[in-house]
Amino acid sequence: MRRKGNVRLVDIAKASGYTVNTVSRALRDKEDIGKDTKIKIKKLAEKFGYIPNSIATSLRIGFSYTVAIVFDNLINPYYMIMTEKIHRRLNSLGYATMVFAAYNYVFNMESLNPIISRKVDGIITFLEPSLEVVEICKKNKIPIILLGRKNTQLAIDSVTTDDYLGGFKVGELLIKKGVKNVGYIGAPREIECSVRRQSGLKDAFLKHNLPYHEENIRYMNSNSIEEEIDVLLANDVDGIFFFNDVLAFEGMKYLQTKNYQIPQKIKIVGYDDITHEFPIPLSLTTVASDKDLIVNTAVDILCKKMQDNEKNNDIQVVDIEVVVRIGNTV
Repeated sequence: MRRKGNVRLVDIAKASGYTVNTVSRALRDKEDIGKDTKIKIKKLAEKFGYIPNSIATSLRIGFSYTVAIVFDNLINPYYMIMTEKIHRRLNSLGYATMVFAAYNYVFNMESLNPIISRKVDGIITFLEPSLEVVEICKKNKIPIILLGRKNTQLAIDSVTTDDYLGGFKVGELLIKKGVKNVGYIGAPREIECSVRRQSGLKDAFLKHNLPYHEENIRYMNSNSIEEEIDVLLANDVDGIFFFNDVLAFEGMKYLQTKNYQIPQKIKIVGYDDITHEFPIPLSLTTVASDKDLIVNTAVDILCKKMQDNEKNNDIQVVDIEVVVRIGNTV
C-alpha cells in the first residue's frame, strides 16, 4: 500500500475486491451503488487516507470549483480582511479558494501562469491585470473580476468604491480642519484609482480657491515612503492624504520619529478603514465602504460568469463615507 496522500482508487479497489469504477462511484455517492458497499468502500478509503484528485476530477467534469484570489502584499490587513470574506462567501456556494501573490502592483503573466495550470474556474484580483493577462483569460474562458479598483482601459468586470468622491470628501474634511497646504502619497501613477483619489482631493481645494501644489503629489514608484514624506515636510504641508491605511500608519510612525505632532502640526487621512475589522490600537480618520457589499457583489458577478460565460462586462461602484475618529489623526 502506498503512503497516505498517494493512495489511488486502484489501491482501494484491490483491497475491497471491487472494480475501480465501483469504488469511484461509491465515493461519489452514486445511486446505483448499494448502501453496504458504499460503507465498506468509504471505511477503507478513510483507513488508507485516500484524498480525491481534484485536478483529475476537474478535467473529467470541466469544473474545479476553485477560485484564485490575487494581491501583492501579504501583510496588508485590508487584503486579509477581504480575502476572508471572499473565502466564506465562495465556500458557502461550494467553491474553494487559492491565494496567489503578485508583485509590483501589477497582475502579469508571471503571476497568471501558475493560476492557469491549476485549472481554476475564475479569478478575483485586487491588482489591475495586464492586457496580456486579460486576453489569455478570455482565450481560456476564465472570468476575471477586478476588486477595489477600476481600469477604464480594460474590458473586465470590476467592483470598486468611488475613488474620486472619496478623495473629494477627504479634501473637504481637511479644509474644514484648517489644512492650507495638502500633500498626497499614492500608489504608482499607473494605478488608476490612485490618480482618481488624488484628482478628487485636488478638485476639493480648487473649489474653495485654495492653493494645490503639484510638487506635493507623490506617487510611490522608486522612492521609499520616508523619502516621499521628507519631500512633503520640506514643502511645509500641514495635511497628508494617503492612498490606503497601511501607508497612513507607516507615515504616522515615521512622522512621530521626526517629532511631528499629529494632528496639531499635521493631519492624516487614510483609505480602506481596516481598523473596523482589524483591532489596531491607533486612531485613523479614513475612507470607509461596505466591504460585505463589495465582496457579495463581486462573487455574484463572478459566479454568473463562471456558470454561463456571459460576455457583457459589469462595473459596479459602491458608496463610500469618510469616518472621522477622535484621536490623533484629524
